[in-house]
Amino acid sequence: MKKLFKISTILICSILIIGFTSCSSSRGTTTKISKGNISNTWTVSDVYLEGFPSGYEVKNVFDLAPYQDFKGSTWKLYGGNSGMITLTDGTTQNIYWSLVNDGLNPIFQFKKIDSGEKAKDVNAGYQLDIAASTKNSLTLRSPFKLLNGNVAYIVYNLVSQ
Repeated sequence: MKKLFKISTILICSILIIGFTSCSSSRGTTTKISKGNISNTWTVSDVYLEGFPSGYEVKNVFDLAPYQDFKGSTWKLYGGNSGMITLTDGTTQNIYWSLVNDGLNPIFQFKKIDSGEKAKDVNAGYQLDIAASTKNSLTLRSPFKLLNGNVAYIVYNLVSQ
C-alpha cells in the first residue's frame, strides 16, 4: 500500500509538472523551497479564483468548506510535517504535509488526518503549486481541471503570524 501511494504520488506529480510547465508562464519561484520555508503559522489574507469562467461556482474545497471560508483561516505547519487548518468558524482539520520540490515547480501537498488515523494509512490528498514563498508570505495555487480541458486555480495568499 505504501509503495502504491509513493508510485501514485510520483506519477501525479510528474503529470502536474509537465502540465504546469507547458501551460504556465513564469512561476514566481525559481529556487528550491525547503521545509523550513514552509514550517510556520500562516493566516490566509486573501483567496480568489483565477482562470475560472465567469459565473463558475466553486462550492467546496478540500472537502471542508467553500473557498471564501478560507479567508482568515490559520494554517499551522509544523516542521515534523504535521499541522492543522482552522477556519474562522472554528472548524479544524489535522493534516500531514510535505513538499515535492524539483527547484522549478515546488508543490505543497497534504492529507487530511482524522482522529485515530495515521498519515501512512491515508491515500487521498491535495496538491497546491507554490507560486511564491518568502519568510513572511506564501502563495499557493490549487489547480482545477475544467471541462474544456483548461486549468483554473484557487489562489491562497498567506502571511506569517
